[in-house]
Amino acid sequence: MANALNVSKKRLGMIGAAAGTGLIAVLLSLFISGSLFAAFPLAGIGGFTISADEIDGTDFSLYPTIGETEQNQEWAQAGVDLGTADIDGLVLSKNIDTEDALGAYGVNSVDVQVTSSGVVEGDNLNLMVSGIDAVDSQFGGLEVAEYYTDDPMDSFDLSAPDLLLEDAELNTHFLSADSIGIPGLQVQVISNTEDGSIGGF
Repeated sequence: MANALNVSKKRLGMIGAAAGTGLIAVLLSLFISGSLFAAFPLAGIGGFTISADEIDGTDFSLYPTIGETEQNQEWAQAGVDLGTADIDGLVLSKNIDTEDALGAYGVNSVDVQVTSSGVVEGDNLNLMVSGIDAVDSQFGGLEVAEYYTDDPMDSFDLSAPDLLLEDAELNTHFLSADSIGIPGLQVQVISNTEDGSIGGF
């Protein structure tokens, strides 16, 4: 079937890649300033939030990528890899719009929250994010490099053997880990109602 809008997929990919590289450039300037901040949640993107009092990681790398979000099949993001991570004060949360399904019962949205009472330990973590906010960030051996390549997505990255983020929040679209331990795991489903009250278990 012909492309009704006559949009070049290659050009669209290049624009997406450029947007991803732009995102990384912004992140880079904020990393170097010592206080990493990117405003989110970002309207029209979606995502779930990972927040923590402290994230202590090794073998950190950050690079531009294109990935799926709740509201977009393809969107510029930052890929983040960590060899290991110790996460203190983890809260993973996702707000789900339930107006169509539960509006008749006065429930406009539901918050799903995953928390831990101890330090979460993970190996070989991979995340895709569109926002990072940290009160403070420390890097051991930070290296920023660009590369000559035909693929714009492989042209730029950040890496560091050691990473420490304090009071951090990440607007996240994907998370995987080879292994992860979550002591004191608690999952809550919280209903947000029209009258402002909340309910859950």
